[in-house]
Order: sequence, then structure tokens, then C-alpha cells
Amino acid sequence: MKPLKLLFLLIIFAGVVNAQGVEFSPEKPAAGSKVTFTYQPKGTNLQNLTDIKCSSYTFFSSANPKAAKIELVKDGEIYKGEITTSDSTTLVGLAFSSGDQKDEAPEGYIIRYTKAGKISPETFINEAFLYGLAGNYYLGLTLDPEKSASLYKQAFALKPELKKKNLSSYLSMEYKVDKEEGTKLINETIKNLANIKDPKEEDLVATTSLYTLLKQKPQADSVKAITLKKFPAGNYAYGQDMNSLYATKDFSLQEQKANELIAKYKFDLTKKADQNKMNSIYNILASAASKAKNYEKFELYANKIDSKLSRAGLYNSFAWPSAEKKENIELATKLSKESLALVEQAKNDEKPAFYNTKEDYLKTLDRTWGMYADTYALLQYHQGNFKEALALQEKAIELSGPSPDGSGRLVTYLIKNGQDEKAYTEAEKLFKEGKASDSLKREFKMLYTKLKKPGTYETYASNLEKEALEKAKAEWTKKMINIPAPAFSLVNLKGEKVSLSDFKGKVVILDYWATWCGPCVASFPGMQKALAKYSTNPNVVFLFVNTWQNEENREKVVTDFVAEKKLNFNVLYDTKNAKDPSKFDIVSAYKVDGIPTKFIIDGNGNIRFKAIGFSGSDDGVVKEIDSMVGLLLPKETSK
Repeated sequence: MKPLKLLFLLIIFAGVVNAQGVEFSPEKPAAGSKVTFTYQPKGTNLQNLTDIKCSSYTFFSSANPKAAKIELVKDGEIYKGEITTSDSTTLVGLAFSSGDQKDEAPEGYIIRYTKAGKISPETFINEAFLYGLAGNYYLGLTLDPEKSASLYKQAFALKPELKKKNLSSYLSMEYKVDKEEGTKLINETIKNLANIKDPKEEDLVATTSLYTLLKQKPQADSVKAITLKKFPAGNYAYGQDMNSLYATKDFSLQEQKANELIAKYKFDLTKKADQNKMNSIYNILASAASKAKNYEKFELYANKIDSKLSRAGLYNSFAWPSAEKKENIELATKLSKESLALVEQAKNDEKPAFYNTKEDYLKTLDRTWGMYADTYALLQYHQGNFKEALALQEKAIELSGPSPDGSGRLVTYLIKNGQDEKAYTEAEKLFKEGKASDSLKREFKMLYTKLKKPGTYETYASNLEKEALEKAKAEWTKKMINIPAPAFSLVNLKGEKVSLSDFKGKVVILDYWATWCGPCVASFPGMQKALAKYSTNPNVVFLFVNTWQNEENREKVVTDFVAEKKLNFNVLYDTKNAKDPSKFDIVSAYKVDGIPTKFIIDGNGNIRFKAIGFSGSDDGVVKEIDSMVGLLLPKETSK
């Protein structure tokens, strides 16, 4: 997350939050009522940034929020919005962002809802979940184990039966607040659970999780074995079997395990919970069949899934890579078309309970339809159906919003339909926004020549690129920070010791990553291009810190990955914390909450930029690096 620049005042009173940044009205909203709010970015780390967006996370009785976009209306310096809720809403959290930068108000922007004028105990449970585990991810707030523990206790006081279900989560907070006192509480709880003459499955599962929290693996494994023996077809056993099913790589063996699992648990398909379990099994099998290129089995298992939207998602997950690679076009087209039909059919279904209104549900379906239509448009294009491809792509962008890749495909389809002027306008727009891919640049050059635009293409394109880069630099200038970078000395793949102090006077790009991190891997082709671009510049250094990699054979996993991807990165191994091996030293020192995260460190050893996530394209990664590095290097060395 970005460094904190926000001084705040948070007041929570019977469900109202008035924070520097956000004010909610009414002060004590009832579940199901409409709440309006104002957001003042001045004084936050979004100050001076444009295109501020807002997402809401609505919680119900369980800690599984529903995310939604909130339309903001700018009124002078402030933004206005409104929240609609259902009568089962317990609390709502708001997240504000501009690009990849989040407002990081430490307490977050959270409003509690009342029922019959009172705050429900489930509200405190959900709030405890946010401050203890997920609040930074969802809202950008600072995790606070002590506050989380206090909120759990408030919930338990109001509704004691909640304690058993949330016991492990609560005790993990107490353990984080005070390891010694937390350990004492956990051991007392384990002792109490052990004294139960005929423990239920949930008692044994709680004991296992508490031993795991104390890192007492032999004891945890022992209780786990007892649980599986006593409850061979219980929820814990089912979870273990599903994990095993998912981890099985061989498809034929996976099918065999799935059949054994279905026979073992004897699912009652008249029960919704068992239907969902069967859907999960078929989903795993269909995905595995697709990877195994067993398309007959893919269709077999996908068609067994009774959820329209789950099936539509599976079809699109098959069709999109097929469209990208120009493989299995006939089958991909059939499935892509069916995915659109299923989304349309879902519009006639009753809205799921976690949607506030039917309108919200239909908007989500429209966005989904737009995303899947992008796939179908590309498949139509590959088959020479350019008119259909264009109509689909225009509708896709209208419903799900523009993206650099989607808008680039629109340019291609416009050209194929003879709409060169419109294609030129769309391509020029992407160029000016700094979102032009190499293929779009080639198309833009063709259009520039064909339409006989004045001057030379090279001069005009160069001016557009300069304009885009300056615009990007202006945006990054607003995001500049100046914080001393924590020192480190780590070992790289060659066994060499590498220290940050080795690069005094140089600009260092520090990229935190792991082999299992999809966005990290997606960003690597772009980082490879950036590395190549600056390879002759002695003032720029790239370091790739492998972190949060917990395999016992970590070094082999990483070296094999680097070799397979043919990366020439200087990879450093983050060290595990000696006192708490679940944590890593350097990523913790840099206060990283998610990867990929890049830090740009200047020649004086200060962090000047922090970039989170993958910018979406290889060129986007390079331009992001160019913008930040270009602001730190003297002009004569930044080329």
C-alpha cells in the first residue's frame, strides 16, 4: 500500500462513521435504508489525483462481502455517492482509489447498520474480520489485532453461541496482540476442549487449528487423524478430500477420485448445500478435462453444473484462451455463444440474496455479458465475420467498459469493416493515453498513411508518445513519496550476497514476487522488456525479491521457474523470520500487503514510488517503469 499521508478522526457511534475524508448520513442507518455520503480527498493520499473511483463491500451475516461499484458525482472538491442495502445488511465498507493507488485511511471508512435500533452481534464479527484479517485487502485500512479481539468479545457478549464458531479467529488475534498471554488462552481452550467427553467434529477441528496456530504440528496431526477416523464423512474430511481432488494432476486419476468421493458422501441432491458440493466437483473435473484437452469430458462435466452463471464462466474460461491461440475455434465458438445465452437466461432468475436490488443483479449480469461478448467477438473475427465481431465488441465495451486490449480489438474490427476514420480516432485516443500496444501502433501507422494525414507518421507518433509520457509523469509526480528504504543484504540465485547499499547513486527497481502469484507472472514479459530497455544504462538496477514462497524445496522451485520462463532477472531470496517462520523479513520491512509490488528507490536510498499489481499489458509495464524512472534520472541518462 501507499505510505500514509492522512491524519484522521474516526468516530463510531451506534453505526455512524464521521471520518476525515468521509461523512455518512443518516447517522444511525437501519438495514435496508439508503445512505448518502460525501468524500473529501484533501488530506488523504489521493489528494490532487483525478478519476477517483469508489467500491463498496457489503457484509451480511457472514464474512463474505458483496463488492459493487458506486457512482461518484463530483461537487467542487468533494465527491458524493449513495449506498443501497437490503434488510440483511450488517455493515458496509468503502474503498476509494485512483488508478492503482488506494486511500489508506488507517481506520477505513466503515458504517454499521442497525436492526430494530440495535447493532447486531454479526456486525461486530464482520468488523473484527476486517480489522483482523481482510480490511487492508478490501478497504486499504491498517490491520489492528487488538481492535479485532475487542470486537469479537463484544459480539460474544451479545450472542455467546457465536464464540464457538469464531473461537480460532478470536484467539489468533489475542495471540498476535500478546504472544505470551495468547498462548496461555489457547492452551486453556485446548484443555477445555480436551475435557469434552464426546467431542463434536467442530470441537476437534477447533483443537487442530489451535495447535496449528501454536505451530505444534505433531499435536495438530494427531487430532486431525482422530477427526478423520471419528467423522470419516464429515465436513472436515470432505474439505480434505476436495483439496486432494483439486491437487491431483492426472485427469484419469482425478476422475477416479471424484467418483470415490461422490460414493463416499452420498450427496442428497434435494439439498442445496449438496447440490453446491456436486457443482464444485464437476467444476474441478471440467477445468481439468480442458487442461488435458479432453474436450468431450469437458462438455460432459460442464453440462452437469446446474448453476447457469458457473457454467457460463466455465465456457468462457475455455473459449477465451482458445480465441487467443486460435485453437479449437469451432468448439470455442459454440461454447462462447452458449455462455452469452446462459447469462441472458440468468436475468429471468430470482436475484441472489446478497444483491440489494434486482437492478444491481442485472447490472452485474450486463457486465458479465460484455466480458464474454469480447471473447465471442474475437472468435467471430477469426472466422471472417467482421460485421458480427464489430457489433459484439461495441456492445461489450458499452456494457463492461473499455480496456486497452478490448479497445485495440475494436480498432482492428473497425478497419476490417472499412471504418478507417473511426478506427483512426479510437487508435489515436489509445496513443494519447499511453495505452497503444505494438500491434495497434502498426495499425495506426497504416491508417495515418492511408488517410493521408499531414506530415510524417514518425513525427506525429513521436509527439503523441511524448505527450502520453509527460501525462503519465505528471500523474506519477503526484504519487511521489520520500521514505528511507529499509536496508537489506540477501543472497541471489548464484549464491552471491546483494545489498541495497551496493547501488548507492543508482535508481533501483525492487520487485516483490512469488512463483504462485498470477499477476506477478503476467507482469514478467513486460519487466523483461523494461530490463532490456535499461540494460545499457549503468544508473538503473532491477532486483527481483522472491518472497512468501513456503515450499521446502523453495530454491529448486524458484530456479526451475526462472529457467522455464527464460528470465534473466537478478532474483534475491527474502529470508524467513527467525522468530516467526511464517513471515519474511524484507517484505515485512517494506510493509508489503500484496504482490506484485514494486518500489522505485532513488540514488540516495529513499523510496520515491510504490506500484502495486500488474498494469495489464507488457507495454503498460514498460511505460509505468519509464514514467517513474524518468522522474528520478537526469534527462541525459534516462534514455
